[in-house]
Amino acid sequence: MLNRSISKWEMVLLFINGIIGAGIFGLPSKAFKISGVYSIAAILVCAVAVFFIILCFAEVSSRFDKTGGPYLYAYSSFGPLPAFLTGWLLFLTRFITYAALINLLITYLAVFSPWFLQPSSRIISIVFITILLAFINHVGVKTQPVSIMFLP
Repeated sequence: MLNRSISKWEMVLLFINGIIGAGIFGLPSKAFKISGVYSIAAILVCAVAVFFIILCFAEVSSRFDKTGGPYLYAYSSFGPLPAFLTGWLLFLTRFITYAALINLLITYLAVFSPWFLQPSSRIISIVFITILLAFINHVGVKTQPVSIMFLP
């Protein structure tokens, strides 16, 4: 079993960041463009719907002491094939979400300099930011000794 080094409140904040942070940058302008003044009500309705989804995940996660998230929940409920598909879909959505967010970041940086609008500059910026974030993540990971027990 994995060592759980994130506290309860760190985990709550991590999920809030993942849910709110992913859409908060680009969603309001797109929603206002489509629905005008009603976009505020539309965002609030969506927030309520997402809140109920979060409550469902909180309830289900409280019933497991192993790691695995949605894969584990699907495996326990529906078996190996749906769990496999759930795991892959979760994996793919992480990449797609990151691609959307990094593209949005570069689009917003273009407000400060038209250099970011050029295709080659956009690629350079995306690669540089990705490497920088990977390095920060690598440095920030706590290394803990791994103990391997051999059973007789």
